[in-house]
Amino acid sequence: MFSKRRTEIKRLKSKQTIESLFSEGTHFGKEPIKLVCDTQKGKGLALGFGVSKRLFRKAVDRNKIKRLMREQSRIICSDPLYTPFEGNGFFVYNAQELPSLDTIEKAMLPLLKRWNDLQ
Repeated sequence: MFSKRRTEIKRLKSKQTIESLFSEGTHFGKEPIKLVCDTQKGKGLALGFGVSKRLFRKAVDRNKIKRLMREQSRIICSDPLYTPFEGNGFFVYNAQELPSLDTIEKAMLPLLKRWNDLQ
């Protein structure tokens, strides 16, 4: 997980970083996903994923949605046309139904494009 590849994605885990990201970051939305991001040069790409406990009571469902979002971000970053960028980002799933990988892809691609345009 800690390789030196340019497309390496680190997990965003620090509580302080997440709090500052939500208070000072840029917010984008594309149903059913919301993206909160900032651009920090020289620190690589760090992503976090979240699902509301209010919308999905079962941890199994929340974990499945986060796993699907992580997998979709890996697929996007492994694409040969992907241009790496840096910063911190947090994806929040907002819908009440369980998504498919297709649904997540349709929402994440425009959000990542808008984030990349900020740089």
